[in-house]
Amino acid sequence: MHQNNLIYKGYRLTAKVSRGAGAEIEAPPSGPVFIASVMVVQAGAVLEGGDEYPVPCFAEGGFVFSPREAVHAAILHGREIVDGLTNMSS
Repeated sequence: MHQNNLIYKGYRLTAKVSRGAGAEIEAPPSGPVFIASVMVVQAGAVLEGGDEYPVPCFAEGGFVFSPREAVHAAILHGREIVDGLTNMSS
C-alpha cells in the first residue's frame, strides 16, 4: 500500500484518490482509472481541515491507471504548493 500522507516542511499533505469516471474522463479505457486531489494543512493543526487543491494533470482531464500513481502525483503537487507557501513567507 502506498502511503497517502506525508509531512513536508511542517505541513501535512494528504492525497484524496477517487476513481475517475463520467464527465471527467472523455474516453475511459477498459478497467478502472484514478484521479486525486491533495489536502494541505499545517502539521500541528489537529482539528483544522486544511485546504484542498486540485492536481493540475487531473484537473485538465488526465488520469492514471493505479491509486499509487494518483497518490504520487497528488503528493508531488502538494510539495510544490508548500514550496510556494514557504518561499512567499520568507
